[in-house]
Amino acid sequence: MALTSRYLQLLVHPVHKSPLFYDAAAEQMTDPQTGDRFPVKEGVPVLLTDSIISELAQTERHLEAGTEFRYKEHYQNDAVAYDYFEETSFPVERTEINRLRQTIVSRIPERAQWILDIGCGGSWLAKTMVPKGYNVISTDISDINPVRAVRNLPAENHFGLVADVFELPLKEQSMDCIVASEIIEHVPDPKRFLDALFAVLKPGGVLIVTTPYNEVIRTSLCIHCNRLTPHNAHLHSFTEKSIRKYLPAQAANAKTTVFNSKLLVKTQLQHLFRGVPLSLWSAVDKLGIALTGRKAYRLMAEIYR
Repeated sequence: MALTSRYLQLLVHPVHKSPLFYDAAAEQMTDPQTGDRFPVKEGVPVLLTDSIISELAQTERHLEAGTEFRYKEHYQNDAVAYDYFEETSFPVERTEINRLRQTIVSRIPERAQWILDIGCGGSWLAKTMVPKGYNVISTDISDINPVRAVRNLPAENHFGLVADVFELPLKEQSMDCIVASEIIEHVPDPKRFLDALFAVLKPGGVLIVTTPYNEVIRTSLCIHCNRLTPHNAHLHSFTEKSIRKYLPAQAANAKTTVFNSKLLVKTQLQHLFRGVPLSLWSAVDKLGIALTGRKAYRLMAEIYR
């Protein structure tokens, strides 16, 4: 897939933020100022650096478990181990995932031109938004998912990017909407995560974050390293109140929403309502949450610049 000029002009050096030059013949991007070179794999820029900002090493420690979390290595291996393009075959789980996705899409502004999908997984967001004319950048720290996403959905308005959120290679204030669904609970430093994303958000744009709500993080003793390991690599748990302490200082306002009632999911009532419009389902979902003392599976934060 050819890289378009309107996409290339958004890309910068991951650390120095200097403009990059695309050499199509060599299939690489270069920084004339530093001489750094980055490969382009099947039309997807791989803008990762070997060096990490020194202070980031401090955030790579999962102190409660007493382990060092090498997140780049972990999520590169994660993309090899798991096929994120394979959808679940369980109907109830499928319904829950669909409602999560529908809720996210309902929050994306119609006027948005550029959408950044952080941790794109199986690229469901691109499959939904690209046919509607939105420019979508499917992003992941591993090259497997973005490359496969672009390969499966080749379009002039679909782009892939391999990048580390903590060294995000995009121009400041260049995105109209950013979606980070089920990602923040995995990152070593939630504050820096949100700050990095907020930096590339346009004025008037929205950063949409979803995460498990008030999750009890369980651990197991790893048979390989003999250390406590959190299930599903979840490092943090969030409530409406706790997530606000991580919000960027420059945020104009933010709204939090709790959804996906545990009552509806566990009784499979959510699956019975699978065919109703999102607005009706949301009303039923809110009732289920109210009846159970706010027991729900998901928390959404909409953060505006």
